[in-house]
Amino acid sequence: MCGVVGIFSPAERSRVWPEAVMKSMLQRVSHRGPDGEGRYNEPGIFLGHRRLAVLDLSTAGQQPMYSADRRLVVSFNGEIYNFAELRSQLEALGYNFISCSDTEVLLAAWQEWGEASLSRLDGIFAFAMYDREERLLWLVRDHIGVKPLFYQVTGGEIYFASELPALFSEINPLPQQNQEDLDTYFTFNYLPAPRTGLEGVKQLEPGRLLRIDAAGMSVTPYWTPHYSEKLTPWNSDTVERFREILFSSVKNQLVADVPLGVFLSGGLDSYAVALAASSTGARPKSYTIGFAEKKFDETADAAEYAAYLGIGQDLLQFAWSESSIQATLAAMGELLADASSFPLYQLAAFARKDATVILAGDGADELLAGYGTYLASELTPFARLIPDTLRSMLRRGAGFLASDNERYGRRMVLERFLDAASEGAKRDHASFRRIFGNSLKQRLYAPEFLRGAASFDPLGEYAGFMDEIPSGRSYLSARQHADLFFHLPGILAKVDRMSMAHGLEVRVPLLSKMMVEFCINLDDSAKKNLFSGKRIMKAALTGRIPPAALKRRKAGFLPPVDRWFRTQPMNSLFGDYLVTARNSLAILKWDEVERFWQEHQQGHVEGGFVLLGILQYINWSMKCRDLCKN
Repeated sequence: MCGVVGIFSPAERSRVWPEAVMKSMLQRVSHRGPDGEGRYNEPGIFLGHRRLAVLDLSTAGQQPMYSADRRLVVSFNGEIYNFAELRSQLEALGYNFISCSDTEVLLAAWQEWGEASLSRLDGIFAFAMYDREERLLWLVRDHIGVKPLFYQVTGGEIYFASELPALFSEINPLPQQNQEDLDTYFTFNYLPAPRTGLEGVKQLEPGRLLRIDAAGMSVTPYWTPHYSEKLTPWNSDTVERFREILFSSVKNQLVADVPLGVFLSGGLDSYAVALAASSTGARPKSYTIGFAEKKFDETADAAEYAAYLGIGQDLLQFAWSESSIQATLAAMGELLADASSFPLYQLAAFARKDATVILAGDGADELLAGYGTYLASELTPFARLIPDTLRSMLRRGAGFLASDNERYGRRMVLERFLDAASEGAKRDHASFRRIFGNSLKQRLYAPEFLRGAASFDPLGEYAGFMDEIPSGRSYLSARQHADLFFHLPGILAKVDRMSMAHGLEVRVPLLSKMMVEFCINLDDSAKKNLFSGKRIMKAALTGRIPPAALKRRKAGFLPPVDRWFRTQPMNSLFGDYLVTARNSLAILKWDEVERFWQEHQQGHVEGGFVLLGILQYINWSMKCRDLCKN
């Protein structure tokens, strides 16, 4: 993977930018590409690139890279897994290649097929392609949003970068915070594209192509998931086809000229990827992180997997310190407050000592109905049958449940369930992702922010994705679609930022286009039975996994968030951040935030996720302030 930055002035051909600005943009993505730096700039256009060398480690793979006729130039972040196949097709059409890189293949493909080449790509990527003759710039993001790309159009120019902070400088100062984005963030602890939290600044959405020249700008989809008219039934042939796609997707993503490994937990998803990789003879080393709290620790299960597969395993014990918290927060760089970022940051640093590329199991929960929320939102209609008065009594009574410091405490689960039930169909599913509920917003939002938020509807935005699938599809399919395109990109952002902070590339074979389109067209019975999901994955792994593993309760890569905010070092750090927030931020009622924190410490509320979201908002605002100074 790499870091991409750039500026384009479509109308002002003579525009040039200060050296300090270009240098600063590249420096702010330098962690994404420790192996080299390159620039292409002429009046009106600047493309910058920081390289993480994965394919063709020679200087022939350096970027920005030109097409053979030097008409096209590209700054590319990502991998095209089927580049060898595309290269063969292009060679048959008369193209010659001087490198072994996928970037050169992309340039030739664009030269031959133009925008239509995007339908041929199998990979994860974000890139800027520039036509020097037409003075036309394209920005492109992969189908599911694994790789990031941010942009801002201001003063007749477009600024773009792999990470948000790289956009801003003395010639492009940081804009104001966007209140609708902030309300969405506090609702979910992440921001779906195109939101960023800043006025006029956007994330390019997954599967989108931005096209800009002197005539104007447009953003259009080049890929949308194909929902077939006929569902694939649940039978042995379907299980075998799933297994074939799993093994093929993993094999395609093993291509690399650098050491490669796998993240391995106690779950089925990472094991499935490790199994498929091992079946090729690659024998990748696995990397696992453990916790001192036994109920959160999966190292024994992961060790069993590694031994069963006969692959090496390196174990890391999660270490909690104020410096590690601050380093992780700094790596986020945007409004993103996923608790698993903290162990993932440490695991990525640990793996990077040996490996440059890692395979991970992200995406299966969304594709194969692995989340408990799918069952919960099937039960909320029954909860709505309970009279409102009685349901309100139950909601108040939930507050008397003892705090248990579980991944998802009983009190929090019951409160979320009852709150979701009151939202109605579709919105109930979105509500399970909610961090700030309506009553908490009333309590913690500052009056002016609260008045503005009254006209916003983050739950409705989430639920609206359920209306995008063809009529006649099941409610389960609708919820999965919403999770794939609203919720999942936030998880992928966490994986990208935490890994690329250490120059580590993480690939997600369970989200290949082939796998996504196969799974979204499965009959519901292939995805879940009455009480659990991933039915087809379990069937595909049967006989190829320790038998007891198929009966394990889903755990998830989630640390003890509630406990963190009841102990050191988080308490000291959060207290310090509160002091800063009181002096400079007016979005929340900080006295009330402090009371909420005290209630959490006393066990009266389970507010770890809420407090984490607030902590990252303060941190992000401080970083934004610092950007204005530098």
